[in-house]
Amino acid sequence: MNQSQSHTLPADPKALRRALRELRERCEYLESTGENLLRKRGKLLPPEVLRLLRDQLSALRVTRAQTPGDANTEQITVFDKTVAQFDEALSIHLGQFRKSPTRELVEAIAIALLLTLGIRAFVFEAFKIPTGSMIQTLQIHDHLFVNKFLYGLKIPFTRLKYMTWREPKPGEIIVFEYPYDDDADSAGKDLIKRVVAVAGQKVRMVDNVIFIDGKPIKRKVLQQAADCGQASLGGYKCKVTRECIGGQLYIAQHHVSPALGLLDGDNNSDWPPAMWSGLRYGPHTMGYSPPENNHFPDYLVPAGHMLVMGDNRDNSKDGRFFGLVPLDTVKGKAGVRWWAFVDDWYRPELTRMFEVIHQEAPDLDCANWNPDL
Repeated sequence: MNQSQSHTLPADPKALRRALRELRERCEYLESTGENLLRKRGKLLPPEVLRLLRDQLSALRVTRAQTPGDANTEQITVFDKTVAQFDEALSIHLGQFRKSPTRELVEAIAIALLLTLGIRAFVFEAFKIPTGSMIQTLQIHDHLFVNKFLYGLKIPFTRLKYMTWREPKPGEIIVFEYPYDDDADSAGKDLIKRVVAVAGQKVRMVDNVIFIDGKPIKRKVLQQAADCGQASLGGYKCKVTRECIGGQLYIAQHHVSPALGLLDGDNNSDWPPAMWSGLRYGPHTMGYSPPENNHFPDYLVPAGHMLVMGDNRDNSKDGRFFGLVPLDTVKGKAGVRWWAFVDDWYRPELTRMFEVIHQEAPDLDCANWNPDL
């Protein structure tokens, strides 16, 4: 039996109802196909043929509407013949333009795939937090959507941008490709850190306090010796501070010794002085253990680059180690956390899901933020 022939109807009532349901689905498909073909290709047909097909399409719709769900064999037979007649007429007059259901399915899948890849390449991309470098802001295994459109459009699989809306700002959390090839474990991987300073800004750190253009950022100590979270190591506690950079509020932490004192500088009191080589566009700048990098002198960030750090300062391999991040390696800005786990990484943590990652300070200006309130 070809596509244009009517079907032999079954005698069993249950099978008859199933046949009617399938006939309705076939009819709806033919109506949609016929309407599209007549709209796009109808001008190629002689007027009398176009009129005939339109009349048959109208008759098909009327017959479908008038055939009840409990139709008898005679009513279903009439319906079936009407469907077959229109199907045959389409095949005769517009058959060269018709697509098989299989072809339409393949095309729909291909379009959906291209749309998905386009969104992933230019608009949003999912990202999973691999390490604890951004605790407490982001936990290990948090799932985020990254806004790739905000900083401009790139040619896929390259670092070439052909449209740029704006550059990352201080305080924003960005995803970027590790810029250098001197580390086999990191080369080509995506990292996530917070922008601390951008081109033209002078930055330094003194005992874990960040200075931008000679002024310390606003901060407030929230806890002197808190649990360090999922990245807790070696019995260390963490000093937790609330900080503000570039209009963004966030929580940072760094290790403190279990010994008495618990000052900002305690975490490196037993370490030898770090030999400063300067932040630069190049390979590792300070190959030290994290506690040694809580102090560095003034450095002017050059054009086309920025300094990034993790919020979990003593458990973050960031710009203090591998150098500055070139702008052409930036992929996007962290947007929304859409999935989160509790510490066992098996159970979802509903209270942290669907949260916007960035928290803006009043009036988008840290100068108007009073840490003591």
